[in-house]
Amino acid sequence: MVPTWHTVQFATANVRRMNPVRTVYLMRHAHASASHLLSDRNRPLDQLGHDQAARIGAQLTGAGIEWVLVSSAARTRQTVADLRLGVEVEPLDALYDGGTGTYLDYLHEVDEALGTVLLVGHNPSIAGLVYRLADPATSDPTALALVTSQFPTATCCQLDFTGSWDSLRQARLVRTLRPSYPSS
Repeated sequence: MVPTWHTVQFATANVRRMNPVRTVYLMRHAHASASHLLSDRNRPLDQLGHDQAARIGAQLTGAGIEWVLVSSAARTRQTVADLRLGVEVEPLDALYDGGTGTYLDYLHEVDEALGTVLLVGHNPSIAGLVYRLADPATSDPTALALVTSQFPTATCCQLDFTGSWDSLRQARLVRTLRPSYPSS
């Protein structure tokens, strides 16, 4: 039997449903105050940090983020608030001092109904996870170059992959966002 246009379209749609393209954004929190009066977990964003988060939020407009995983630290929660995404946020104590493996474990548990998720955490774990997941052969060279030597506060990386959340092992680094400022 020769496949018709309709059977090919149906088969293609089924493959897309079985292997959807998903997007995970990995973001380092924005710039925090250097207060010695508070514990590290309670350090808030300073004014630069609030500005950085707002600028990244503007760049994420229309990204389709459906859910946010965030460290329970004050600076990460304030970063997410300043992004103004208007979606459900889940603060997790384990992301405060968890390593790259912990971050990836939480991503593996994301509900399969979701297609786009943001995780906001701390270095070195966020940068480590970007380096671990980004496939150099398929990633955007400019996006990869921006995170190869440094991963400053408020850096946000978009990684796309095909498959289920629990199959996430490697992804294509599509873009790296940094707060942009008008030139003077």
